[in-house]
Amino acid sequence: MALNLAPILDQLSERNRERGAEMHVATMTLVVLFEDETIGKLARDRIRMLASKHPSRVVVLDACRDERVAHVENNDWIEIGAKGAKPQALRDWVCALHIRDAPIVLLWIASGIGEDSRFAMLSELAETIVYNSSLVDNGHAALCELFEYIEQHPHLPLADVAYLRLVPWQECVATFFDGKDADELRDVRHVEVACGSEPEGFYLLGWLASRLQWTATSADALLDREGKTVTFQMRLEGEPRRVRRVALATSSSQYVAEIDESGETILLNVSGSSRHGQRYRAIKNPGIAALLEHAILWSRNDRVFQHALAAAGQILACRKD
Repeated sequence: MALNLAPILDQLSERNRERGAEMHVATMTLVVLFEDETIGKLARDRIRMLASKHPSRVVVLDACRDERVAHVENNDWIEIGAKGAKPQALRDWVCALHIRDAPIVLLWIASGIGEDSRFAMLSELAETIVYNSSLVDNGHAALCELFEYIEQHPHLPLADVAYLRLVPWQECVATFFDGKDADELRDVRHVEVACGSEPEGFYLLGWLASRLQWTATSADALLDREGKTVTFQMRLEGEPRRVRRVALATSSSQYVAEIDESGETILLNVSGSSRHGQRYRAIKNPGIAALLEHAILWSRNDRVFQHALAAAGQILACRKD
């Protein structure tokens, strides 16, 4: 039996009439699809926080529940069971329920996007797509799928929350090589990243490679723009979706940024020919709701992210060979 949206649309119309002349402006239609109950609970909590700040119509496509289940709550929050639903049905539901003239934002929290016709169908409607590769997969399979999909769809307006988590660590690397140590960047010979999920680690390595024009050559090495080898090591440790340590070594110095014992600051230490006193940077963890907001409002056409993803994909391709 196909889902009948008429009662849902009637409820929305009735609530609009109840508002009367009350001004109601929705900034977007948020469409979220997930197929894991634990992830669904997390997603609902975070989206409620986001929608409280940016009034939105929310369409939850819950692929854990039967597709005949649907209801409206809190005016513009619509829940639809999407288990077993056909891609065209999903598209039809979103087209019927989205607010006209408000952009559609797709929050996709499911694996296998490269072969998922549901994603292909819904992504055509979205002005912005938000993915979270390390929430979907603690390893690197989801990131590989994303890289391969973006290669085929280079103009897809997508942001990955796993990449957005790297800002504090990117700032640490920039701090290391400001001023007189800037020339040391051309002499980096080894990179080590320790993190609780692989996507953040490969994104960080891809970011470095894209900024410094390194090229992936083997499972654990790259070439810099002068043809010299840069080796790297990835260690899986610490909390999921969190970086724990980043270390860069030149021929004469070591630059290490790592979480201190309190877990609240990053300790920066430089040793060797380039010496600095220990420095600390507070960990500015904005939370997933703020990261979603950033992804939606500012990140969909981030060229630096696109270059980092491309470089990370090339590194992962070498590791598969």
